[in-house]
Amino acid sequence: MSASAGHPLSRGYRRARRECDVQRMRTNMKHAATVASVRALCALGLPGEQLIPALLEALHRAIPSSRNLFDWTDEQGRLVRYFFEGPIDAEIARHYFESFYNQAGEIEAMGSFQDTVTGRASIRSAAELDSATFFRSALYNEIWRPQGLHSRVEAIVKDVHGRPLGSLVLYREKGDPPFTQAEERLLADLTPYIARALTVDNVMSLDFVARRERRAVLNLAGDGALLHLSQDAHKMLLLSHGGITPESAGRVPSVADFGTLQLLADQIHRHERASRHQVALTVDNAWGRFVFEAEPLAAATEGAPGAIHVSIQHQEPRAVAWRRALSGLNLSIAQTEVCALMRAGYTQRQIAAALSIAPNTVSDHVRKIYTRLDVHSVRELCIRVDELVV
Repeated sequence: MSASAGHPLSRGYRRARRECDVQRMRTNMKHAATVASVRALCALGLPGEQLIPALLEALHRAIPSSRNLFDWTDEQGRLVRYFFEGPIDAEIARHYFESFYNQAGEIEAMGSFQDTVTGRASIRSAAELDSATFFRSALYNEIWRPQGLHSRVEAIVKDVHGRPLGSLVLYREKGDPPFTQAEERLLADLTPYIARALTVDNVMSLDFVARRERRAVLNLAGDGALLHLSQDAHKMLLLSHGGITPESAGRVPSVADFGTLQLLADQIHRHERASRHQVALTVDNAWGRFVFEAEPLAAATEGAPGAIHVSIQHQEPRAVAWRRALSGLNLSIAQTEVCALMRAGYTQRQIAAALSIAPNTVSDHVRKIYTRLDVHSVRELCIRVDELVV
């Protein structure tokens, strides 16, 4: 016996189906917005060293995670260098590369790194490691758990010829919800844009902006020896001196490894004789701009050698900062693109040509952007976006 159209079960079914349709539509819209955001970030023309930190940060908004990692590899799948969010633990890094990397302890727990990046899989599901065997392994208990890592989803990034470029890994902590199949599909959809960005010829940005949280401090003894490093100081030193490699990450930080610190100490001693107290030094490389500032500290006791305080500010490309600011505004995908180009100095006619849309469409987007952001001119728009850059 079929239920009539007015039967409560029929009404409940229709309501549930409408709710499912609405939820599916919202999920699809979020998926589309995420893909568009990452695609735009990858299209900025930045070298991989400047793109990857921004990309790992942006991925948190799409697929929540505790820490993200990118490993660059050569064509044979050997790890060349990497960028890992958060501080570097030199002891754990040394232990991993000496005892697990491509060795039995790693192979037994999850397969070797090299085989993973040269294999056929493009996404390694979190479900692969969701087992008592993995959680009892030495790899988990000696490398993962001390860093608060519990589960991961991994994307293998390859060029158009199938050669490995690197491994993108998103980690969650114990107690976090498991990665879902939808999140893994989203990561798979993003991977081609990342691969494209890492294989095109890009130009290093020369326009940088400071970020408050990208700051580290350290203290040097009067003779230049390291006395204290803040949480991110080791990573900042490595990045400002070329990058993080399996060899450099596992070494205990020493002034001998970082010529900039010795140079700052020498300048401080010279300036002390000239009654000048602060010196600054700027280093530009593929990872961005690093501004070092050093000043002498008063000796703890009379006659004791004075120490030197050093701060390091890691600046990021201004284009990345603008993109991050725009992601926090309630704009559609198209409006975000138009807004980004307006902030970059494009005219409406130039925006129409860049986005392959009609000038009238650009004008409509601009009117909606002004209304939504409560601004009335390009100048006010620029000020509003710059206020959000921190």
